[in-house]
Amino acid sequence: MTKAAIFNKYPVFIHGKTQSEADEFIIHCRYPRFIARRSLDNEFSDGLPSLPIKGEIGHTEKGHLVYNSKQGVCFSDFIFFDSKPADEAAFVEMLREACDRAAADGCTLYDEAEIDLS
Repeated sequence: MTKAAIFNKYPVFIHGKTQSEADEFIIHCRYPRFIARRSLDNEFSDGLPSLPIKGEIGHTEKGHLVYNSKQGVCFSDFIFFDSKPADEAAFVEMLREACDRAAADGCTLYDEAEIDLS
């Protein structure tokens, strides 16, 4: 069974928290497959964003890859399961699109958490 077939058995996004720390993580199970730390900044507001998310990929001062949704959701500490292709610009665009979808998917989790099920 190929690596892609193994990952395709799972949902596109898996959101999780650690039990010992306050960290949140996202796993993206389609190409480009990755795990990243998810953090919220002071721009984050509960609920779904009013416009589509179109974030940006950048680097920290130490050269580490980061994603900023410009809606208060950021991803850092990326671990990739696939090798990067030769066309790095195309890879960065695919990664940005995946992160945009992951940020939007995470916002739906926060929106659903506000629903009173009683």
